[in-house]
Amino acid sequence: MEIMMTESTNRQNCAFGMSLKEPNGSLFLGTDAFLLSAYLKSNPKYTAVELGAGSGIISLLAARKKAFSKIFAIEIQPALYEAMKQNVTDNGFDGIIEPINSDVRELDISMLSGVRAVFANPPYMKVGCGKSNATSEKEIARHEVFGGIDDFCRAAGKILQTGGRFYTVYRPDRLESLMASLKANGFSPKRITFVHATPNHPPSSVLTEAMFDAKESLTVTRPLFIKSEDYDEIYETGTFPADFFIK
Repeated sequence: MEIMMTESTNRQNCAFGMSLKEPNGSLFLGTDAFLLSAYLKSNPKYTAVELGAGSGIISLLAARKKAFSKIFAIEIQPALYEAMKQNVTDNGFDGIIEPINSDVRELDISMLSGVRAVFANPPYMKVGCGKSNATSEKEIARHEVFGGIDDFCRAAGKILQTGGRFYTVYRPDRLESLMASLKANGFSPKRITFVHATPNHPPSSVLTEAMFDAKESLTVTRPLFIKSEDYDEIYETGTFPADFFIK
């Protein structure tokens, strides 16, 4: 599902009043990215990191709702990194979002002290699995070419200190891998939400909030249905209804 997407030579995307440039051949703004941005708990005093930021849409949406005071946005692909830098400037978020061109597996965390939240829409398919994509950008975004879920969880664990939050959107059929990687890297899953098209459809994605170095305590929220008043509210406000958050 794409949101208000128009096409030009450089993929000019208009989303929620923002200008978004995406290189030809890359993945466009979709429901997963939008919902992850809405799933984040806002705290304007916190610094956050996005792993695998692409052209920056999740960080941009987070910055727009003033979720964090500063966001370091990490992206390995040069074309997407350059597009992200342009998007940050075009939308007036210089000084709030800082793009970094780096592999999450080789990230220099010395510059990331004091981070309280990490979020990621990581690749969800193993290399060699599923249909191959026509462009390298899509292949890297969907397949674990430059790191799998364990690499993303490991990077988040290195960045965060006790009580830090790690947010992900992932595929339900790989939930076992996500849970195992979170636990192996010091995280305790705290909140999970399954996303369905309708009550008659199986879940198409799963949103997760985990805490670093914390006791076991998991809340499975009620499901979110894309065709519902809840989704309409999220689309209008940029955040989930209050009962989806842990008090």
